[in-house]
Amino acid sequence: MAPRPSSISTFRALLIGAGATLAGAAVALGAIELGMRAVGYGSVLTVVYGRAHYNPDLPELGYAGRPFARGIESNEGGADVAFNSHGFHDIEHARAKPPGAFRLMVVGNSFTAAIQVARRDGFVSQLGEALGQCPALAGRPVEAVNLGVGGYTIHQEYLLLRDYGLTLKPDFVVLQTNSFVVPGDLDPKLNLSPRLRRDADGKVSVDYSYEDTPQYRAKSSDFAVWLQNFSDRSRLVQYAIQYRQIMRDIAAEGAPEGAPEDEAALYRSFQQGRDLAFGEMAELLREKNIPFAVTIVPDADAESARPLGPEPVRDQWRQLAQKAGAPFIDVEDEARAQVRATGAYLHYLGANGASGHLDRVGNAFFGKALAARLCPLLGGESSASLAPKFAAQ
Repeated sequence: MAPRPSSISTFRALLIGAGATLAGAAVALGAIELGMRAVGYGSVLTVVYGRAHYNPDLPELGYAGRPFARGIESNEGGADVAFNSHGFHDIEHARAKPPGAFRLMVVGNSFTAAIQVARRDGFVSQLGEALGQCPALAGRPVEAVNLGVGGYTIHQEYLLLRDYGLTLKPDFVVLQTNSFVVPGDLDPKLNLSPRLRRDADGKVSVDYSYEDTPQYRAKSSDFAVWLQNFSDRSRLVQYAIQYRQIMRDIAAEGAPEGAPEDEAALYRSFQQGRDLAFGEMAELLREKNIPFAVTIVPDADAESARPLGPEPVRDQWRQLAQKAGAPFIDVEDEARAQVRATGAYLHYLGANGASGHLDRVGNAFFGKALAARLCPLLGGESSASLAPKFAAQ
């Protein structure tokens, strides 16, 4: 009869087996990590919730860009992400404006942030470079400031401009908008951030009730920030976080839809909030005697051969700008002509009719097209030399 193994030898065998399993798992995970790096995958997290976790110069915005965020973004394109100390996809800007400089500030969402391309290739940088050729600014260095953050609503953009942007003393402000409504704009539960509201006494106040929600507490916790910092060192962790978010989005899309009257009420609430926040922004800039314009990102691409149909959101932004006495810059016609002439799409996924973010070609086009429209507003005699050329890319 074989001797019965002792408890010590059994424990040793289990320990060796567990160690071998862990070592094998570590080797497998390491191989996956190296493979993801070899193919250039990256999905760096660029925003952080809670004012304690982003630059204290910024106001309470729910979330903001991560100061000094670095990494690879390969979901669209494949760009090196490099944020400045305030959490913007931009170079550093001194609080004091350089003598004689013309400081142009662009406030917007992910299209302005443009993390899909290198920051020098974003439309804000392209706009600043092109405006250097504007006759009205001859001899003056042009400094383009990018205040774009992915997912920002007009409420956040107003508060960011009021409490931080204006401290940089801009000479001109451009508000970037879109021809569509993103879910976070429409439904406050999908964008944990402050919203402006008009109280019963007619005064405008800021609603910070999102700070009391479990979702916000979780996103702004120290653990969430630690996980973001840890993910900077691992593409595999970045993928896991992104996959989890995708699954949440799919689950949200599959949730039962509300009653039509509820959806209509939600849209009316969105419109009222948007109009209120934009009105406050326009009034603020008028008080400071800072000229501004509103622009809308072109769609173009697979739809370029079709006539431009009714677009309520585009028309509403145009009406809001006109009411405020601000120029409304819409380069959709030029964008479609550019695509038809060159065959080069302006957005990622453009060939599929999807409205991805602007690619490198699209950012260059948009920046130059904006410069051509802005130059006359600054007193330039001619803007023809600034317009994008319809030549093959």
